[in-house]
Amino acid sequence: MALIGKNVIENLTTAMYEDLKIIYREYIQNSADAIDSAIREGILDKDEAHIDIDIKEKCICIYDNGTGIKAASFKKIMSSIADSTKDRTQEKGFRGIGRLGGLSSCDSLKFSCSAVGEAVMSTCIWNAKMLRDILIDKTQTLSASELVDKVTKYGQEECDEEEHFFRVELLGITDFAYELLDKQKVKNYLVSVAPIPYKTGFIFKDKILRYAKDHGFQIDTYKVYLNNEQLFKEYTTTLYETKNTEKRRYDELNDVEFEIFCNSKGEYLAWMWYGISNFEKQIPVVNPMRGIRLRKSNIQIGDENTFSTQHFYKEPRGYLYFVGEVFAVHPDLIPNARRDYFNINEACKEFESALKPLFGDRFYKIYHNANDYKKALQKKNELESSIQDYEDKKRKGGFLDQEDKESSEQELKEKEKKAEKAQKTIELRKKNDCDDEVLLRVYKGLDKKYMKSSEQSSERKAENTELFDEGKLKSNVNDKETKVKSKKQYLTGELSKYSKREQKLISRIYKTIKQILPNDTAELVINKLQEELKK
Repeated sequence: MALIGKNVIENLTTAMYEDLKIIYREYIQNSADAIDSAIREGILDKDEAHIDIDIKEKCICIYDNGTGIKAASFKKIMSSIADSTKDRTQEKGFRGIGRLGGLSSCDSLKFSCSAVGEAVMSTCIWNAKMLRDILIDKTQTLSASELVDKVTKYGQEECDEEEHFFRVELLGITDFAYELLDKQKVKNYLVSVAPIPYKTGFIFKDKILRYAKDHGFQIDTYKVYLNNEQLFKEYTTTLYETKNTEKRRYDELNDVEFEIFCNSKGEYLAWMWYGISNFEKQIPVVNPMRGIRLRKSNIQIGDENTFSTQHFYKEPRGYLYFVGEVFAVHPDLIPNARRDYFNINEACKEFESALKPLFGDRFYKIYHNANDYKKALQKKNELESSIQDYEDKKRKGGFLDQEDKESSEQELKEKEKKAEKAQKTIELRKKNDCDDEVLLRVYKGLDKKYMKSSEQSSERKAENTELFDEGKLKSNVNDKETKVKSKKQYLTGELSKYSKREQKLISRIYKTIKQILPNDTAELVINKLQEELKK
């Protein structure tokens, strides 16, 4: 008979997961399977099903009102490790090792359950502290089976025969596992990973659910509570950025797009939705659901980086422009033991072949074309802003001297050339992408954001015959009006209490400031000096 050493238990428990919070996912997916079984057997209505997580001082409890385990089978099932009888193509937890995840984080791990019609509650208590001590003690050469028998204890208690549940208790959370007691961190993790409903305020929720129903896809959802607060996926239509520690809106999802992926036999591999925004930049980390998430049975596989780490995108930054979910549906797409990707098999290879053209080429085109279109609109707006600045300075006598005025006019000419080139880019994008509904929606959103100021400036341009001639900037250097000597023609003309010689010196100082400082900073400094000198 082969001898299985105690180190196997270490590999399946304390060394299994890098992120301790993963144990919440493991227990939730086992609870989900128990609830599914209870619903199939008519023991429980879907609306009555729930999974409760309670975090208290140094203790964690995960409870579900699923089928539980019958007393006669309890010890056999609970003492079996990596010997699950679950169907891996249908059920969420199927390896028979997930329940041991908590052993690395507490002093005692207690399992309690009862099945409907039985007036008994079965219990199994693991002495997790003893287990860890034995694992590091080189003098104790127990087999895996001997170790399990040594650290586990079984018992029974009376219970209402109508009760049906399974409860996991992590008692005496260790100091290094205190993150498991951080309710906010646990919530942030679960709203991404757990099989829970979309947030009510997510306006595309109904569209996604309707699409799934119309195409025969099921999105498994469960009522999961954390300290009595029901959890929902934190998808929103608004995209935020942080400026000076202030969270503010910079973009939004204006629609969602769907895709279905099949293998060579025409069988469904997966389906997905992704959000359509202006794709103005990589989505900042302040948005908790950024990235396209991979799910099987609505439980997240990996994290927001999964498709990036598996090289689906043409460039690493690509994944940060999108929000969405891929739901794997083929039974042979099986999450690996760490649940950070699939087992590598034929179905997985077909999955990659089906999705990579979308993630690599299509998504690359979307955010690059959107970026080009946005920059073109910004070039137009830069011209319009410069025109307004020129008009304001001309009206208020804000130029330093004739040379400063001529320099501003030359800058306007250069910006107008860039704006004309930008307009051609806009027209070319719309022409080349006229059959691309997604990109046309993106361009429409960018137009809505950036064209308002453009239209206003165009009206000013048409009205200002002094500055423009048939859309081209003309120099006013030789204009008769510029030859009229006015005390307020230039900025220093407002400093009437100073002599002409002093005004010229001040003007030279202002010009030096403009040469050595960025434009915005120079304007602030000059305006401040001007106010002081006018006093």
